[in-house]
Amino acid sequence: MIDLGLLLGIASPVIGVATSASATAIPGPFWLFTILQWLTFTLHLIAMNILFGGLLLLVLSRRSIFAELMQGTMTRLLPNIMAATITLGVAPLLFVQVLYGRFFYSASIIQGWNWFILIPVLIVVYYLLYLAAMRKSLSDRVRRDLHVIALIGLVYVSYTFTMISDLASKPDLWQAVYIQSPEGFSLNPDIVQTFFRWAHTITGGLAVAGIVIQLFALYHPRFKENRELLRFGGKIFIMGAIKASIFAIIYLLTLSSTALIGFMKSPGRHTLGLGIVLNIAAGYTVIKSYTADKPRLMVKLSTGLVFGGIVTMVMARHYLRLVFLEGHFDPAKLEVATQMGPIVMFLATFIVGLIVLFWMMFKFFKSKDSGTNVG
Repeated sequence: MIDLGLLLGIASPVIGVATSASATAIPGPFWLFTILQWLTFTLHLIAMNILFGGLLLLVLSRRSIFAELMQGTMTRLLPNIMAATITLGVAPLLFVQVLYGRFFYSASIIQGWNWFILIPVLIVVYYLLYLAAMRKSLSDRVRRDLHVIALIGLVYVSYTFTMISDLASKPDLWQAVYIQSPEGFSLNPDIVQTFFRWAHTITGGLAVAGIVIQLFALYHPRFKENRELLRFGGKIFIMGAIKASIFAIIYLLTLSSTALIGFMKSPGRHTLGLGIVLNIAAGYTVIKSYTADKPRLMVKLSTGLVFGGIVTMVMARHYLRLVFLEGHFDPAKLEVATQMGPIVMFLATFIVGLIVLFWMMFKFFKSKDSGTNVG
């Protein structure tokens, strides 16, 4: 079980990093914090995608091989993934605050009440997932209802974060939005862009969940290389990847011509192109795994390709943010007041936290009891 206490162990050194000798200085080079933000945000996205995709499949896949074999396993796993999602989300959030604090804070204040509501919603979702996993006396109907409510809560959390992140990159909108509602009840007025940006991320969660199902099918001792479950996971991946790609294209088409041209002139076009290639390659290896004599090799390749694809999408997101902020702010020009102590502390605790996390995953996959039904 991943305890939320780990959150403080990883977060506290970064909080120290965020305080520097000057109000405008950052405690290390821009490139270092950018790379760390890419890495930590990628890990957070993976956990978040498994959480949302797994919960969505629990709600929708009631008459499938997934429901027959993995319902108990996924139900017991979700509280752990929820904790990992929150824990792994602390570092990228604080790196964003270090580099883009004035923009992130402004967007958060303008949508203040949505931000405040996030915490109680997360607490309720967390409790519901634990309740569904630990109460064996619950009926299947009640457990499904708990999962539906938790899923609605995660939709609110993810969409709110998307609204704030999107508005943080668009300072030109702030004045009009603030004048309209200075009390903090505003929503991001770019509803179409926000929706398709959010939809791209969420459907990507299905793709990641599909790869995780394939890993379970091959590596969990309870399933013993179940080819039917392997194929189901592959189909979920293909469906999620196609939908995520469609939503990504629509999102790009909703951008203004200035923003789109600026993005296509930036390094973002290279990371986007590489991400497309990696995801197509992942789709090929997933399909090959259905009939391969050694499907584990194909699934390992798919996992690596999907991880690389997520990294490239995170990088493309970074370059698009720089395009939006062009003329307003350049984080590469921030004053640097190096503080190696907090940086070393963060790296040490972050690495230890990841080691513990992967050790727990290893133990989970080696335990036959982790796949037992909850009902």
